[in-house]
Amino acid sequence: MSAGPAITPFPDRHLRVRSTESPAMQRTMSSPTRQHQEALQFRLILAATYPFFLIAALVQRVLPGGAVQRPGLPVARRSVFGEAKAMAVSAIPFAFMG
Repeated sequence: MSAGPAITPFPDRHLRVRSTESPAMQRTMSSPTRQHQEALQFRLILAATYPFFLIAALVQRVLPGGAVQRPGLPVARRSVFGEAKAMAVSAIPFAFMG
């Protein structure tokens, strides 16, 4: 028998293995996971802020002068819950800026 180098299962473990995928392909493959995380964050923020916007919608409904009359058109009103959701959905994207 010859005295050759010892065979180890991972001789070049410290070397970085090159991926055959381009960086753009790697980004697109992880994109659904990122979108899922952002959607989850959006829903969590919506659930956390909705009660505050519900209170704001209730206050707007109770205070006089909340609805603006347009000449010749009927006043279109959403429910208090719909108004609170609309306010929350329009404000939450600002949390994702930056």
